[in-house]
Amino acid sequence: MTRVHRVLSRTQLDKLGDRLRDAPEPSSADLDLLEAFLAGYDEALQIIERIAHDLGLQPTSRLKTTGTVIDKLRRDRRSSLKTVQDLAGARIVVDADLVEQDETVRFFCAALQANGFGGRVVDRRVDPRSGYRAVHVVAKVGAVPVEVQFRTELQDLWAQVFERLADGWGRQIRFGGDPDPDVRSEGLRRWLVARLISVSRNIARLEVRFVAIRVLFSGEPAGVLANNDHRTLVSHSRRAVEMLRKALIRLADLVERR
Repeated sequence: MTRVHRVLSRTQLDKLGDRLRDAPEPSSADLDLLEAFLAGYDEALQIIERIAHDLGLQPTSRLKTTGTVIDKLRRDRRSSLKTVQDLAGARIVVDADLVEQDETVRFFCAALQANGFGGRVVDRRVDPRSGYRAVHVVAKVGAVPVEVQFRTELQDLWAQVFERLADGWGRQIRFGGDPDPDVRSEGLRRWLVARLISVSRNIARLEVRFVAIRVLFSGEPAGVLANNDHRTLVSHSRRAVEMLRKALIRLADLVERR
């Protein structure tokens, strides 16, 4: 843990967050405190990365910058430095169906526990946010939370396209808000956001169907008919995945052109 975590109390962290939020220009002293605070999250993130690598997983990690943290504090006045969950995070994309996604999360949580850390699971497949679906594990390294996102390939591809929209049209669309106004394409923006959320629902139904196919054939004898049916269903599923992937890529290209 860095020095700032040992020295600053929860009250002092609140006051630091208030100053960063309200000051037109943060003082150099407050920026130094924030950088030291984030250094503790970086240490915790490196620990989580090692645990994931030991399981054969390939995390993509990120630590919020001082500017991003200040923007978040100003955007959401209810947030504070001690309650923000995603200052440090990692994303793990699994080439798997929903069942294997759950298994990967269980293995990771067991590894956390074996290393003396806690973890809280948040299932965004059950409770999606503006179409965003994944399983999150909020790992606790001491008092420092690190948010780890577990996504299937389709969940990840969808999220990346939606993030492109949010970067260009306003972060508020991630929380159900309307895109930033644009006199030339305001209607198109709202339509495209709605269509992308509809695509997320289609992905959810498709991924549930993948699991149903697995269950359907898990106890089947290795007969010719069963094998043929299985091959047909798998072929249809792969074509559906490819169609969705191409549609998402086209949407991403459209966003870039707009």
